[in-house]
Amino acid sequence: MLADTLRALAGARLRDEDGDEQIIELLPPATAEELLALEAGLPAPLPREIREALMVSKGLANGPLESFSLVDLAGFGLEEMFPHAYSIAHDGFGNYWVLDLLPTSTGWSPVYYVCHDPPVVVWQAATIDEFLQSAIAMWQPGPRSAVDLVHEDSTATIWRSNPLARPRDEIVNGADAALRSFAEAQPPTALIADLRNAATGDGFSWGVFGPRTDIRRWGTEPVWAAIPPEKRPGFFSRLFGRSDGRTV
Repeated sequence: MLADTLRALAGARLRDEDGDEQIIELLPPATAEELLALEAGLPAPLPREIREALMVSKGLANGPLESFSLVDLAGFGLEEMFPHAYSIAHDGFGNYWVLDLLPTSTGWSPVYYVCHDPPVVVWQAATIDEFLQSAIAMWQPGPRSAVDLVHEDSTATIWRSNPLARPRDEIVNGADAALRSFAEAQPPTALIADLRNAATGDGFSWGVFGPRTDIRRWGTEPVWAAIPPEKRPGFFSRLFGRSDGRTV
């Protein structure tokens, strides 16, 4: 349980990437007023597990990541991809680990890593507890942690090959009738990314067509369409052209 993990981390002595000893400190517990304010802004009821964790601590005062907090970190956008994104961690470079909270959510899971350079989203962990323990493992001996692998390796792999992004026509001709209906509503140039059965390291590029990539979501499902922006007329077309596309 997340509350137990937080209790176990308080005062833990770990060594950072430079070999220096670090003593983990917890942030204070959430106050009654903070809990009320938090619940008022959520799209779904606060899960019992998160309430119990908040009564232990709101997060970590220090650690391998720039920040880890159960009280939403401001600054995340991309509402077209995650309309109720809830940020729980930050890497110090403008990238966030977020929860995809929805009106139908019964728990705070899974955790996604959303990167802007390269512009990809990666499925990180099934629970916050798993994510936190993987983050702490960055300061522990042993194999590389899943957080480190996603942060350093998965983002580059997804940007290079975008393996879960499939052409719209491939989905339209596929066997999944429900997914097919979503794909049929998209333009022929769309790429469809299905993360319903994602595992750690899976993801897609939300900026595959550049900064003006149009992202559309299939309701509350973790399925997205990436669509190239409409081509704008060039300078001379605007200068000498007509609204119907013919020259004067």
